[in-house]
Amino acid sequence: MSSAAPSFPSTKQANNYERLCRLLVDVGWQVLRETFDRVRPPGSLHSVLTNPQICSQLKSLQKKRVLSTSHWRKLYPVIKSSVSSANFDSTLLVILLRNICGLGSLAPGWSNCPLVTDTTPAADIARIQFYRNTVYGHASNASVDDAAFSCYWKEIKDSLVRLGGACYRDAIDDFENEIMGPEFEGHYQELLKQWVEDDNSIEDKLEEDDRGKKQSKLQDSEESIVSSERRTGIDGW
Repeated sequence: MSSAAPSFPSTKQANNYERLCRLLVDVGWQVLRETFDRVRPPGSLHSVLTNPQICSQLKSLQKKRVLSTSHWRKLYPVIKSSVSSANFDSTLLVILLRNICGLGSLAPGWSNCPLVTDTTPAADIARIQFYRNTVYGHASNASVDDAAFSCYWKEIKDSLVRLGGACYRDAIDDFENEIMGPEFEGHYQELLKQWVEDDNSIEDKLEEDDRGKKQSKLQDSEESIVSSERRTGIDGW
């Protein structure tokens, strides 16, 4: 009895996946950069980064290996006044937006999809990351069916338009049905993969740091209890 023929994703489904990767990588980076530039304007970025408080925050992130050596060099180039967000990748932009742009915290955390009713900039940035991970979940087959594509595209587009402005709506609509040329085959998929891997590595380091802080607080609490009990024992004599 012959075995079943292997199945491969249709050209349409593969193109759906490639277009989602492009939307996240190209438009996503541009919108994240513009969002950062609005909070930290290019003309004053050098002054902001050399501010002692902010510099201390970033050094702490470097020590935790959240900021890589490459990121640090982009933040503090040899000619410090030449620093530019144009040289920041999406991972670095999100780190900066989360830490030095006053966006605040998110109730469900940065790793989860925000509530539908939350359309704040912080929520939309987290939403872009969530759907980026969701799209990347299709990487093994490099294909997305039409129903999933429509859902992902709408959620990502809405977040990007809220962050970047209405001007992005037409630009995104223009290439929603665009067929990707063979010269781009795998290009955006690889860029999306790198973004996901970089962010996952950072989240692991942040979680490790949080566990360390919790363990330190627990030890401090236990030592305080022991110290209190000792004092009570002494006072009881």
